[in-house]
Amino acid sequence: MAQHPPVIIGAGIGGLTLARCLLKRGLPTVLYEKMPLRPRHGYGITLHASSYRPLLDVLEMDEVAFKRHVAVDGMGAINPKALVHPNTIEPSSFRAHRGKLEDLLRKGLNIQYEHALGKIEQAPDGHPILHFHNNQKLKTNYVIGADGIHSNTRKSTSPTTTELKILPYIAFNGKRRVPRTLFDKLYAPAMIDTNVLETKQNDILLNISINERTPNDPISMLWIYSRPSRGPTDPLYKPNRPLSGATDIPEAFYQEINTLERKNLKQPFKDIFDAEKMSTDRVLHWLMRSLLVSKQDLLNLASKGVFLIGDAAHAQPIIGGQGANAAMRDGVELAGCIYEEGSAGVSKWCEGRYESWVRGVEDGERVIVEMHEDSVGVYSIDG
Repeated sequence: MAQHPPVIIGAGIGGLTLARCLLKRGLPTVLYEKMPLRPRHGYGITLHASSYRPLLDVLEMDEVAFKRHVAVDGMGAINPKALVHPNTIEPSSFRAHRGKLEDLLRKGLNIQYEHALGKIEQAPDGHPILHFHNNQKLKTNYVIGADGIHSNTRKSTSPTTTELKILPYIAFNGKRRVPRTLFDKLYAPAMIDTNVLETKQNDILLNISINERTPNDPISMLWIYSRPSRGPTDPLYKPNRPLSGATDIPEAFYQEINTLERKNLKQPFKDIFDAEKMSTDRVLHWLMRSLLVSKQDLLNLASKGVFLIGDAAHAQPIIGGQGANAAMRDGVELAGCIYEEGSAGVSKWCEGRYESWVRGVEDGERVIVEMHEDSVGVYSIDG
């Protein structure tokens, strides 16, 4: 088998960031992505300057042009006063459309779609041999797993099983296209200078955000309903559901929506958190998961030419976490390490980054608790 350029498994934010940063330094890579090339990830995420500013030189864009290109409405403004507790929001933070961000990052990259990793074996010389489900296999000097919390790179190579931690929260999110006339009447007055709104009823958090806003089309909106689990008899808490169960929405959810104190809901919360309307939305059941691979496991994998970044190594819960920002920082910093020291420097880089990964996971788990306390507020959603 012929030697290949460095391989990245997963063409999400972390993998794309890493590949673009390496390409800028004259080091081309090949990314293998299990999904086909099609529009996806059409939702907003919060980006912070510490994550996106290091990318501006790589993308050869200034900050204004970058925001104009990827922000949900061309600016991405977040008004801290529209959030119940805007602890993580800085003046430079903004709402980006994840799909547009990924489109921008993938320009010029070699991405092989519909290549699902099956397993990784070691060749006699110690280099990884990758086996894909389409029967293709290849040998590479090293492989970087950026394939998310359910990483096959990790599962097929780690000597120990890193268990996902399921946090005791229920969360549902839905997408809706709001006609412009209705948006202008009920939504726009509350969203003049922000793309995110939050409110609470006791320990229930209600979040509304703009996914995409263009001059003439209906507005793509996202809503999130979350609260702590009520215990083992909670009909909405299903920590052991299969991955395919994300679209199975129980009738009990819509019944619970009808118990909200609607007289205390202002617009646009009253319009969007309407059980009848929500039943026609594209609704998903989220599990709040976190994960942290041990340092020793990461170093053992690195000695075999297998490196993990982003959610594959240190996943934060979707609500309260900063996963997208953490993955971007991993990509930027690992690219610098590989350029300066080659793959031999990755173990040292991993050791240097590990404490920040631990803090990130711990912070995400702490924040989701604080978000849902009766007397305490909420942080930004999906960093």
